[in-house]
Amino acid sequence: MLTELPHIPVDFVAGVAKTKKTDGLRKPYVELIKNWAEHEGMEEAGMRAICSIAGTQQVDADHMPKEFFPAFRKGGKAEELIQIIRKINDDIQSGEEMWTWAHVMRVMVDETIIMPSVTVNRFDTIICSMIPGKGKDTVRKNGDFRIMSDIKKTYQTMTSQSYLDPVEASNKEICQQVAKRFMPLKVMS
Repeated sequence: MLTELPHIPVDFVAGVAKTKKTDGLRKPYVELIKNWAEHEGMEEAGMRAICSIAGTQQVDADHMPKEFFPAFRKGGKAEELIQIIRKINDDIQSGEEMWTWAHVMRVMVDETIIMPSVTVNRFDTIICSMIPGKGKDTVRKNGDFRIMSDIKKTYQTMTSQSYLDPVEASNKEICQQVAKRFMPLKVMS
C-alpha cells in the first residue's frame, strides 16, 4: 500500500471535475473515470458518471437528435450507433487510421444515417454529445469538410483512380473503411 489514505470514490472525482470551468480542464477526470470503469468491467456505470460531468447535453438511445433518420433514433439501432461513434472516436484519436470526422460525416450522410442538411457545426455538436468528455469544436476541426461541399457526389461515386484525382481516390478508400464500421446497423432489423 502506497498510502494510508482510503481509496478515492468516483463520486468525489466527478464532484471535483464539475468544479472545473472547461471541458479541457475536466478531461483528465473524465479519462480517469473511464479507465477505472473499464478496469472494473463497469463501462456503463462509468459512462453515467462521465455524462454527469460533461459540459454538453449527452445523447442516449432514448434521446437521439432529430437530424438522424428515424430508423436510428430508437432502440437497438440507436444504442449500436452510439457505440460505433465512440469506437470511431477512439480510432481517430489513436492516429492509427487516416480517418477524420469529415470522412465520417460523408459516410453518415451517404448511408442515410444522418440528414444531408446537417451543417458541420451541428454535426460537431451531435458527435460531441455522443462521446462523454469530447470537447466542442474538436469534430469540426478534424478533417477537410470540403468533402461535403458537393452533396450530389457520394463517397461511392468518387473515383478510385489515383491518377485521375489522388485526393478523391484516397478519400473514397478512407470512406469505404469508415463505412464498414456502420455495417452492423445495416444488418439489424
